[in-house]
Amino acid sequence: EIRLSLVGSEMCIRDRLLGDIMVSLEKVVSQAEEYGHSTTRELGFLIAHSMLHLFGYDHMEEDERVIMEAKQNEIMNGLEIYR
Repeated sequence: EIRLSLVGSEMCIRDRLLGDIMVSLEKVVSQAEEYGHSTTRELGFLIAHSMLHLFGYDHMEEDERVIMEAKQNEIMNGLEIYR
């Protein structure tokens, strides 16, 4: 069972709209199964990953990937959501 609560559909900081995050729960379930971890972990990862993109992080270049991956790990560990 997956429970998802959203305060709003838009991500804002100081009244500045950063964008929307859309998550397919079917994709969450299938990717969790594919990668062998919980749906909670997959949903948390997808939201953290998406938020980092909204904050301007990217992973197209190796140096960007390393930074973004470290931020993702920091977020997930801070939430105590592990693989």
